[in-house]
Amino acid sequence: MKLSRKTVIVSSIAVVSLVVLITVLAVIKVGVNKPKNLLKVLQNSVDLQIKGFVYTEVGEANAKWEVKAETATYNKKQDLALFDKVQIKLTTSDGKVFIMVADEGRMLIKEKNIEIKGNVVINSENGDKFSTDYLNYNDAEKKFYTDAPVTMENKHMKITGRGLALFMNTGELNIPSMVKAKIN
Repeated sequence: MKLSRKTVIVSSIAVVSLVVLITVLAVIKVGVNKPKNLLKVLQNSVDLQIKGFVYTEVGEANAKWEVKAETATYNKKQDLALFDKVQIKLTTSDGKVFIMVADEGRMLIKEKNIEIKGNVVINSENGDKFSTDYLNYNDAEKKFYTDAPVTMENKHMKITGRGLALFMNTGELNIPSMVKAKIN
């Protein structure tokens, strides 16, 4: 049985087209099933990394603080969490709310002591804005504090000084030294 030249050409084109189609589908399927950076290689000192980290704690007399970070890494050996782009929302026992933001932070997990640093800004619900280089939290004393220069501004005044202490249980805030004020 002899096939016509036209039949051979059409059959050849169909077979080549089928092979090309199968190859394209195989390449697409491999690309679809390929995992997209599901796990980054972490430093040897990092046991866990979390994106979109949130931690909330309610303390004495309903004082509450919530820590959020773009990323958090945990080192089990040191029992230490490191934060990038951190935000802390503090609600004191008398209902005052403070939002603290910083470039980075660290928390000793067992002691619940925190340090945030880099462009630290604290905003209160009544419009006061504080800025400093770094801020620490001591859980045993329930106190946020720094000995760095501090600026406090609101629509009525600007206060500069050195140091800051904010007590969670009472909502008391102090700027202990070198205080200067300018009333608007």
